[in-house]
Amino acid sequence: MTTPRPVQPAIVARAVNSRLRVGRLIQAGQAITLTQTDATTCGPTCLLAARLLLAPGERRAVTGELAQEMATSEPGREGRHLMSLLSRHQLRIQRAMNVHGLGVLPWPKALGSTPWSVARQMTEIAEACALGRSRRRYTVRWVSDHGPAWGSEVASIREVLAGGFPVILVTGGPLVLDHDAEVDPTAGARLRASLARTPAVPRHYVLALPWQTIEQDDPGEGSVHIYEPSSGSVRPLNLTVPCDPYRPGPRELGGWPRVLAVVAPENSSW
Repeated sequence: MTTPRPVQPAIVARAVNSRLRVGRLIQAGQAITLTQTDATTCGPTCLLAARLLLAPGERRAVTGELAQEMATSEPGREGRHLMSLLSRHQLRIQRAMNVHGLGVLPWPKALGSTPWSVARQMTEIAEACALGRSRRRYTVRWVSDHGPAWGSEVASIREVLAGGFPVILVTGGPLVLDHDAEVDPTAGARLRASLARTPAVPRHYVLALPWQTIEQDDPGEGSVHIYEPSSGSVRPLNLTVPCDPYRPGPRELGGWPRVLAVVAPENSSW
């Protein structure tokens, strides 16, 4: 039987150069930028990022699995093995979430994951990491990011982050974003413009991170640090700046213009 080569020190997860880097960060090729493995795994990738950032046990477990991966491989391919391993973790998290994505009913992978499944997973992460002294159950709160109460909602999100708890934002927009109707007068462009006026639907998950966790400064009033899983970026965003709800939104929200729901501890100031 092949004995796994030790992988020491254990991997870490850090915001480096506006990217969420996972690995040992000692030599070139040992770390990767954590990104979603396919178009449906934005939610599981946000959850994996939260686990890797907050749970030492998760990092130790991944380190052990990486040692097994590398047991029969050539030296110098650590980053590639780590990427494959974390991709499998995303899919495993997604399967666990979707088995009971709608109560006792399953949820199809093609549609990603439900906010309620994400909330249950975040509750488990908070408990496993002993965040806070009391149990903090995450719930889904649907919000209006263009309404008069949005400023207080953002202040509440920042309060949760200041307490060391991450927050998931559900972003989205109309069925089709209005990219070019003004410069393209064709019938196709007019149809896209009409579809851009349809009601907003959930399309993506991003993770708002406590600034202490990622060793960053408070980004300031109205702003939060956001991990965006399709790019792996970690950047500050002022959530109080209005966006055109029909056109592409900021890259920190995955290119979507709306925040439709917040997944956060229920016994926050909300």
